[in-house]
Order: sequence, then structure tokens, then C-alpha cells
Amino acid sequence: MRTANSNQGQSIVPDTNEINEYIREYLRYSNYSNTLECFDAEIKSKQVSNKMLNKQQVIKQTGDDMPRIFQLLKSDNIKTKREINLEKEQKQFNKKYQQILQAGRQIFSVSINLLQLLHSLKETAKNENLSETLENYKIQLGKYHKVIINEGKPEGTELITEQVMHEHKTKLFKNYQDKHVDGMIEVLLSLRVNALQIAPELRKNLVYELIRNDVFNIEATDKFDFVVHLLDINNQSLRHAITSLISVISSTLRGVEYLTYNGNMIIIEKIIKILKEQENGSVTQRFCLAILQKASIKDTVIPSYVQNEMIQWIINLIQKSINTKIHVFCLDFASATLANIIHTPYTLQYLEHQPRFAHQVMEQLLKFIKDQIQVSVLMHILICLSYLSKENFAKQMEECRFVDRISQFVEFYSVINTENEAAEIDKKTVLDLCAHMFHPKDTSLDNSETLELNELKTEDRIREYENEQGELIFECFQDEVS
Repeated sequence: MRTANSNQGQSIVPDTNEINEYIREYLRYSNYSNTLECFDAEIKSKQVSNKMLNKQQVIKQTGDDMPRIFQLLKSDNIKTKREINLEKEQKQFNKKYQQILQAGRQIFSVSINLLQLLHSLKETAKNENLSETLENYKIQLGKYHKVIINEGKPEGTELITEQVMHEHKTKLFKNYQDKHVDGMIEVLLSLRVNALQIAPELRKNLVYELIRNDVFNIEATDKFDFVVHLLDINNQSLRHAITSLISVISSTLRGVEYLTYNGNMIIIEKIIKILKEQENGSVTQRFCLAILQKASIKDTVIPSYVQNEMIQWIINLIQKSINTKIHVFCLDFASATLANIIHTPYTLQYLEHQPRFAHQVMEQLLKFIKDQIQVSVLMHILICLSYLSKENFAKQMEECRFVDRISQFVEFYSVINTENEAAEIDKKTVLDLCAHMFHPKDTSLDNSETLELNELKTEDRIREYENEQGELIFECFQDEVS
């Protein structure tokens, strides 16, 4: 207890010698040589030293009267409650981080023991496929091991070499021709491991290399047969491997253009089909949604989404999430995809010609804003509603009491209690979003011409953004292994 009080007392007032040194520095800098000499002489005198000591004791008791320089230096030493909490959290994160690294090392130890055991079995089995499988496992294990020993920091500073890329593509086609599913999975996952391992600033170039090498043989054959056959194979591990790699490729606009070569939407349609077959929240479903969300930046894919009933599917998914736990990634990316779908001139025109369906969509979205849904999904739904708040949908807006319900939502949301600073920021963002999108001056206007002008050159803006932003994010989930 004494130590704590002592430290606390010391932090109230900065060290007098330190303050004197600051003053000396200022006097030297300003060339106040005479003042500096007098100042040094006075400090050296015993009488003044005693006065300073007595004054400091008074200051400790009456902090409000202390000179401003004391207060300024004092404030530098005081940490806010938030900073103290952040330091505590940082220590906890570091502790957990070390525990995860230790667990990773233990897993590798077990994996190596299992590989050694399989090697001993290989000698008796004399199976060539088993030998190749073991070698592939070794390569992948070695790459993951590099990630662990580098404590999670990307180790790769170079792209995959031309030779390695060619070898992967050759092995992939050979395993496909031999109908060796496990071999195809290994090659696809190996390509993805390389993508995850490479330094973030090089990921965009890696995607371009995958496209340049025509990894799915699309441009060379002017067909999608190979990748479509892979997607048609009913094997969960293979679907996980192929969708995760397609997700990597779709991370850039050029990748989306490669996957929709010559305007062919067969891959998009297959991904939608697989998406709907998956259990809600599953890993493969997450990769499918990642692909569809990234591809939705290109307006030409949107008709496929609408025709394959993605609007209804996403609305149903959000509805299910109200009573059933669904992975946050699925809800976030699905609702973002919905916003991109509704945002396009094609969808708005489609909804104009389907007034009953437009009414159903608007009504359901307005119901969602009253439910307990995560903030990112709420924002996407509000964005969707803003796209529908046009004169072309005036009838539906009146039937759904659009303006009244938005006003009621804003009134309700503005008085909700927030538990922490992050929640307060989210609340402010939502209210700012509403103020911007549903301003009375804008709700009754049909800015179709303005909208058209704003939508021009969308892909050019995306290309420009990609050129400026070197880093891409490739999805990776903790529960992929299971």
C-alpha cells in the first residue's frame, strides 16, 4: 500500500529538475543568456532551493494552484481509464496469442509423428498414390509450420514461381483425368495455402498470376467444362477446396471478369446452386457468399442473381437468423450482396415491373429494422431501403408506411442505451446514415438521371481503387479443418 501511494504521489507533480532543464533549453534556444545565468545562479543558492522544496510540498496538497507548466507535464503522465483498459486487453491478447502459438507447435508435433507412422505403413503397403499423398502432406505441413515459427507474420516476399504454378496446374489436371479426388483437393488447397502465406501487398499480383496462368483452363479452351465438372462433384472437401480458391480469384475485378469470361455466368450459377445446398453458416456456404459478394461489384452478374432468386434467399436467411444462430460472416456478406443487387438499374427496373414483389421486399426490410440484428446487417438493410425510396416505388412506400416507419426507427434508435464506446460509434453511424439517406429533401425525388450518371464508370472506379490499394483480404476461418 505504501508503494502505491508513494508512486501515486510522485506522478502528481513532475520532477523539479526536469522542469528546470526544460526552462534552460528554452532560454538557450531564445538566446536569453543573461536570464539563463541568473536562473542558474538562483537555483544554486541554498535559500532558493529550500523555497522550491517548500513550494513543491504545498503544490502536492493544492494541485489547483500549481503553475501551468506543472499541469501540462502532469497531464502527460496520467493515463485515461480507456488507455488502462486497452493495456489490460493487450496483455490478455498477447497471452492468448502465445497460447495459440504453443498449441500450434503441439499440433505440428503430433502431425509429424503421424506422418512418420504413415511412412512406416507405406513401406509395407507399397502404394504409389500413398507415397505421393504423403509428400503433398509434407509440403503443406512445412508451409503451415513456417507460418507458426514466424508467429503468424507472412513469410513470403515473392510470388509463386512460374514453374511451381505450372506444376500445380499439371497435377490438378492429371488428378482430374485420373478421377483422383483427394489429389485434386491437395493441389487446390496447396494453391490456397500459397495465397494465404504470401505477403499481403503481393496478394493482388498473385491473383493476376493465377489468371495469367489460366488455372481453370477457361481462356485456353473458351469453355468452363473443367471448373464446372469440379463444382459438380458431390464431395464436401472438394467443394470447400474449389470454392476457397475461387474466392481468392474473385478478390479483384479482373478475377471476376476471368470467372465470367465472355459474359458466361455458369460459374456464378453453380456457386448459387452450391450455396443453397449448404447448411446455413457452414464453411463452404461462407466461401460461396464471399464469391457472390465480391462478384456483385460487376453489374453484368446481377441478372443471374435476380433470376436465381437470390433476393428471396438472402431475405429468408436474415429472417432465420432472428431465431436461429447463423454465422456472422454469412449475414454480413449476404446483406452486403443484397445491397449491391438492389442498387443496380437492372434490379430497380425489375422491381418496377414486379410491384407485388417490390412491396414484399420493402415490407420485409422495414420489419427487419425493428428486430435485434447485428449492426452491419442493419446498415446494409437501411442502404437497401434507401435505394427503394424513389418516386418509382411511391405506391409501395405509401402502402408500407415507409416514411413513418423510418421516422419511428430513428426516434427509437436515437435513445437506445449503448454498453461501450464501440457501440456508441455504431449507433452514431447508423443515425448519420439515416440522416444522409432519408433526408426529407431526397425521399420524394426520382433521381434516375442522376443515379445513372453516378453509376457510370463504376468498374473504372473499382479498378482505380485496386491500383491504389495493394493489399487484399483472403478469407480464412478457424473451423475450416473440422
